[in-house]
Amino acid sequence: MLALVAAVLVGCAQARTASVHANDAQQCSQPYPSHRDPANPLALRRAPGPNPLTGVRFFVPGPAKGSAARAIAQLLGLNPDTMDVSESWASFSRSLAFGPLHDKLVANPSLARQVALLAKVASQPEAQRISSYSWGGSPDGIFKQTQKVLCQNMAADPGTIPILNTYFLHATLGGSPTPAQMAAYGPLFRARVDAMAQAIGRRPVVLLLEVDGIGSTRGVARMGSLLQWEADLRYEINTVAALPHTVVYVEGGYSDSNPVRYTARVLNAIGVNKIRGFFTNDTHEAWTINEVRWATRIARRTHGAHFIVDTADNGRGPLLNRVKVGYGVEDLCNPPKRGLGPVDTSNTGYAYADAWMWTHPPGNSSGCGGGPPGGVFWPARAEAEAARANAQLGPRLASRPY
Repeated sequence: MLALVAAVLVGCAQARTASVHANDAQQCSQPYPSHRDPANPLALRRAPGPNPLTGVRFFVPGPAKGSAARAIAQLLGLNPDTMDVSESWASFSRSLAFGPLHDKLVANPSLARQVALLAKVASQPEAQRISSYSWGGSPDGIFKQTQKVLCQNMAADPGTIPILNTYFLHATLGGSPTPAQMAAYGPLFRARVDAMAQAIGRRPVVLLLEVDGIGSTRGVARMGSLLQWEADLRYEINTVAALPHTVVYVEGGYSDSNPVRYTARVLNAIGVNKIRGFFTNDTHEAWTINEVRWATRIARRTHGAHFIVDTADNGRGPLLNRVKVGYGVEDLCNPPKRGLGPVDTSNTGYAYADAWMWTHPPGNSSGCGGGPPGGVFWPARAEAEAARANAQLGPRLASRPY
């Protein structure tokens, strides 16, 4: 077991050596040009070619901020809140492979196994969420949280590109808002988006807009609010697409829920052609190949929009409900016996698929099925998924365990 810990940790270390005023001060410099290069939107040292994510090194947080890295620190009796925010995962993992912490693992094989499993998650890029809950949800709070991520948290992994996902619409309105509720929330929603955009400024960022932004809109449509919902999504898309160094995808749903025609219609209505494309499977665990086939059909109906597939929890595919009518196809309440899916890569082998990506930390609770509140990192679940990790893309495709 100790050999497993050392292999994981040393390998990881080697692999990664309510309004905002216009005059709010930026907390860190923005050494990037104000103009956008369409051939290199993220201002990489080397132009990426047709896929803007090619060659990108994404942000991996250290023990002070990383979900799994914090859990490891706590298992070892450390307080991550007192650890230096600039300590990288690579540095921390080296301290676990040698020295006093290593000796502690040698003496406790059970602890060593937990650390090795969590290290599979901690060593990978982690998307950072900006939501209605960030610092109380005020525009000023949204600005400060975004700046905190970009200026402080990223000190642990300088020179990397952050992945930000947003959660403003469904988080506040749920899946069935009335037109009146949509209208009432509109000003605050736009102020939140503006605050985040102002905080990003000229910095390079990959943005995944609005978890459940389209996948959970059938209830919105039944309430007669879909046109307003689409208008809000258009506003967010237009606002962040205007920034000079963003690559943007909007949530597009999941293959086991919404039809291709419906999803493509909404994507076209909100202006997906103004951004890179859409991302799928964020709150589901469908097999990657099923998402690819479904999303490719959508791409062909949206003038070639590209897509990302979330692979955080789908290494063993979904757990299907026995009763599908009224309960959905997948069990989404912290289903047991799931596994980590393929790690982040832009080398997918599929024409419209820009990346497999963990669009949220694996192990985050779904808020039901006996787990902690939704969005809270649950180490026990992360460990269980890491133990069953598999890069298999589908049930009849080659199994590729980690």
